[in-house]
Amino acid sequence: MIIRIRPVRDSDFQWLLELHHTVYRDLITQEFGYWDSDEELGLFKNAWESKKIEVLLQNDKPVGMFIVIAHVDHFWLDEIQIDPRYQNQGIGTEVIGRLIARARTCFLPLRLRVLRVNQNAYRFYQRLGFLRIGGVKHHHVMEIR
Repeated sequence: MIIRIRPVRDSDFQWLLELHHTVYRDLITQEFGYWDSDEELGLFKNAWESKKIEVLLQNDKPVGMFIVIAHVDHFWLDEIQIDPRYQNQGIGTEVIGRLIARARTCFLPLRLRVLRVNQNAYRFYQRLGFLRIGGVKHHHVMEIR
């Protein structure tokens, strides 16, 4: 499987917004008890305007996205979303493996947060070697060195 990564394009806006809704609607509703479309649109637009979104391509078809922010003392995986039709095919493992390798070449940890209700993602990150290093009300914070 070859996964390519490219910067976000203006033409990606609509499908990325739909991906955000698809990936998060049930999780957000479980965690907070409701889905606020306006609030989620605002959160999505903040990510969009950051221009830090990278698009994942399989056979030149967009299948997901991620955002990594470089800090002085760590890399922060702010977001990763894989279209559910392409999950459990090794895409997330491949991409996160690349991010871990990049962080290690800089001798920095890779950190992320995951919603507490998203136990599948939490176990996935554990399998990759991430350890829980803390948390906030709705999220676990995890790290790999």
